[in-house]
Amino acid sequence: MTKNVTWHIINAKILDVFNLKFDETELWIDNAKIIYRGHRSDLQALHTYDAQGQYIVPGLIDAHVHIESSLLAPSEFGKLVIPHGITRIFADPHEIASVSGVSGIQYMLEEARQSPLHIHYMLPSSVPATSFEHAGATLHADALKPFYSVPEVNGLAEVMDFPAVFNEDNDMHQKIMDAQAAGKHVDGHASGLSREQLAIYRKYGIDTDHESENATQALERLNSGFSIFVREGTVERDEVAILPAINVANQSHFSFATDDKTANDIQHEGSIDFSVKLAIKNGMAPAMAFTIGSYNAAQAQHLQNIGALTDGFVADLVIINQLDDFTVKKTMINGEWYVEPATQVTPIANQLLNFTLTASDIELPIDPKKPAHVINIMPHHITTQHTIENVPSDNGYFMPNDAYAKIVVAERYHNLGHGIGIIKGFNLTSGAIASTIAHDSHNIIIAGTNDSDIILAADTLREIGGGQVVVNNGKITTLPLAIGGLMSDQPFQDTILTNNKLQQAFSDISDIKYDPFLTLSFMALPVIPSLKITDQGLFDFNSFSFIQVQD
Repeated sequence: MTKNVTWHIINAKILDVFNLKFDETELWIDNAKIIYRGHRSDLQALHTYDAQGQYIVPGLIDAHVHIESSLLAPSEFGKLVIPHGITRIFADPHEIASVSGVSGIQYMLEEARQSPLHIHYMLPSSVPATSFEHAGATLHADALKPFYSVPEVNGLAEVMDFPAVFNEDNDMHQKIMDAQAAGKHVDGHASGLSREQLAIYRKYGIDTDHESENATQALERLNSGFSIFVREGTVERDEVAILPAINVANQSHFSFATDDKTANDIQHEGSIDFSVKLAIKNGMAPAMAFTIGSYNAAQAQHLQNIGALTDGFVADLVIINQLDDFTVKKTMINGEWYVEPATQVTPIANQLLNFTLTASDIELPIDPKKPAHVINIMPHHITTQHTIENVPSDNGYFMPNDAYAKIVVAERYHNLGHGIGIIKGFNLTSGAIASTIAHDSHNIIIAGTNDSDIILAADTLREIGGGQVVVNNGKITTLPLAIGGLMSDQPFQDTILTNNKLQQAFSDISDIKYDPFLTLSFMALPVIPSLKITDQGLFDFNSFSFIQVQD
C-alpha cells in the first residue's frame, strides 16, 4: 500500500552524524519529521526537491546564547540567524530578567513565538548575579518554578554563583532541584574553577560549561564529565585555542555556542555557521564539524530526535553548496521551507533610568606616591588582568590619558550610588562611551577621558531611555535600545546600520580592533576573573571582595 508524504528530497549528499560521513541518499518528510532515510518504493510525495548533488546537513544549533547581546528582539534575531542555517537555539534571558524580572522572561517567551526559529529558554539562575551589585529584580526559586510547565523552557541556565552551590545556599539548591524534578537539566558556568571545584558542580548534576578558554581547560572539564560548549562570540574568541582538544574519540562531548554576539558580527561573519567554518579551516573534518554544530548540541541539552537526518527526527535541515566555505541555499524548519515571516516587535514597558551623576560624584582622588589597582582589558576575552600600577594624576586627582581611562558604574534602578575605577586597554584619545548594557545587572557603565564627556554620556542615556552612546568633545552618537535598555525595537537591518554609525564614531576616538561596547559591558561582571567594577566599587574576583583603588 502506497503512503503519501509531503516531501521527497533526492540527489543529495546527506550527513550521517552517527558515523561522521556523507551518504548519497534520499529523505522522506511528513508532519515536521523525517519519515525515512533512503530509497522507498511504497512512499509517494506531494512534492519532490532535487538537491542536484548538493550537501544536506542538520539545522545548526547554538547551545548557549543571550539573545539580548545581539541588541535584537527574539523575532528579529530569528530573521537574522536562520539564513545562516541556524534552526534552533538555547537562550538564557538573564539580561532582561535582571532588568525586569518575571515580566522580562514572559516577554521573551511571547515575542519569540512570532519566529519559526526553535527558541528554547534556560531560566536565569542568578538574578542578581551576586550580592556585590544591585539589579532591577530578584528572582528566587519560587518565581522560576512555574515556568517549567512552559514547553519552550528547557532547564536552568548557567549557574554562575559557585559559592552559593558550594555553601549549599537554600535558594540556589532549590532552583537546581526544581529544574531536575521537572525533568530538565542545569547548565554550568565554571569560569576560574579548579578541578576540585568542578567536581562540586558535577555533584549537584550541573553538566555543561561554556567558559573554557583553551584546550587544557576544555579537557579538564571533559575529564570532569561536562559537555563543553566551544564559545566563539564577539568578545569571547575561544574556539581556535580549544580545537586541539577535540578528536574523533571525544567529539560527541563538544558543541558550539556564541554566548554573546552582536547583530553586526552575525550578519558579516556568521553565527554557528562561522564556528563550523572555523573548525574546518583549522583542519577538522567537515562531517565532524557539522555534527558538533547540530546533533551534539541537542544531546548536550538533553533533547531527543533533534539534530540528525534520519528516521523519526525533526525535519530541520540546511542545503549547502560546498563544505569548506559553505553558503546556505535553502533551510527547512519543522518540515517547511523557511520564508521570512512578517512580525511586529512590541517593546516591553521600559523601566525609567533612575540615577543621578554629577562631576563631583566621579572625582577620583589619587595619591601620586602610591600605585593604584587597574582593570586591564584582555582583548577578545571577558576576563581581565588585575595589575597595580602608577597612574597619571593632577592636583591629587586621577587624570586619564590615552592609556588609562576612568570607568564608572552607576546603579540605574533606585539611584543607590556608583563605583569608580581605572581601566586600561580602550586606548581612548578623547571623549567617552556609555551603555545600559553592563553584565549582569545592567546598570549604567561609562568609560571616558574627561568628566564633562562622561557626565554628558550619562545624561544622554537617561534622555534616550537606555542604549549605547559615544561622546567626542560634546558630539553625541547614539543607539537607542527601547526594550529594557538592552534590545532595539527596530528591524535588524536598521539596528545594524545604527550600530555601524556608533562603531564609526568610536573609531574616531580609539584604534582598538575588538568590539568596545560588548567589552565594556563585561567590565561590570564580578563573577568573572580578575578585577571588575560594580555600582558598589572595584571587585577582586580572587579575594571575592571589594577593594579600594589605592590601598
